[in-house]
Amino acid sequence: MRDGGTLAIVILQYGRWRDTIACLQSLVPAIESGTVRIVVVDNASPDDSVQQLRAWMGGGYSEMARPIHDSVAAHWWPLIGADGTWDERSAGNHQSEHTLAPWTLLRAPVNDGFAAGMNHGIRLALADPSVDAVWLLNNDTVVAPETTSTIRHALNTLPASVGQLGTTVCYYDRPMIVQSVGWCRWNSWLATSHRVHDGASRTQPLGRTPVAPGYVYGASWILRAAALRDVGLLSEEGFLYGEELDWSCRAAGAWRTALIEDAVVWHREGATVGGGLGTIATRSELADLCAISARLRLSRRFFPQRLPLVYSSLLGAALNRLRRGDARRAAAVARLVLAGGIPAPRPSVAPHYTPTL
Repeated sequence: MRDGGTLAIVILQYGRWRDTIACLQSLVPAIESGTVRIVVVDNASPDDSVQQLRAWMGGGYSEMARPIHDSVAAHWWPLIGADGTWDERSAGNHQSEHTLAPWTLLRAPVNDGFAAGMNHGIRLALADPSVDAVWLLNNDTVVAPETTSTIRHALNTLPASVGQLGTTVCYYDRPMIVQSVGWCRWNSWLATSHRVHDGASRTQPLGRTPVAPGYVYGASWILRAAALRDVGLLSEEGFLYGEELDWSCRAAGAWRTALIEDAVVWHREGATVGGGLGTIATRSELADLCAISARLRLSRRFFPQRLPLVYSSLLGAALNRLRRGDARRAAAVARLVLAGGIPAPRPSVAPHYTPTL
């Protein structure tokens, strides 16, 4: 990132506006620095999330309960708003080149999934020639005060060949416990992944070497604009999951990865789609099937020699669901595996959003 370049932060929301507002409030100091722009993509939320964001922007949201025994709340409370205005746009409705406003609210007409929603924001960000990097940030995160300046310093000082960066991500309810140092390892034999140093304390020394195959943890993922233009945007083949590994595999050999130890965000994780680290029994069926579809698609595309073992593992997953007494989900998993993960699962009814402007 050249000196004076702009860092665009893209945040995707589907409902859960309270999480989004907490994230945005923690980012207000970064906007005041003048070299950061924020794009919130509302992915056709089925509730009044857009109206709530407008209320926050207009001077805070006093009806939101003050957190109790919440050590991370100091980074986003009180809700004072941004003392500004939204540049509101419809997804796809922008000029080929423009200058990003400090705050942009981009409304998608339909929820086509995580990658499609993020790509709306990425395209808008890349249309600003001053943007040198895009930070994809989950809406259920809160950003530590110095994190944005730490990221900007890393982008200015690291070699231009570093195309993507990860940050330290900690648990929101356990602020000193690491969720990931920014990297996830991928087991190509079983098509499974794990977050590096999940559960470790921030106070202990932790290795931060990105080991392939793997990917930057998508809750906090920074991509140079040059790398995005070279490799392309996120794959929209699935509704959820696999986007980070897909992009990393496409970028391998051309772009390097770096992990920034002192850039910290806290993450609630998995609330919107019933994902996260819960057991299979508590995970939503959509999240379960999307994850299985992604495992098959990624294996077929990037690790085809591993497919026989991956198929065996996933058919075993169907039997496990049957043993738990969930015959319907077991049948859904088996059908998806036998179809090779295609078509990728999507909600039976994609929620639409009608603008109120």
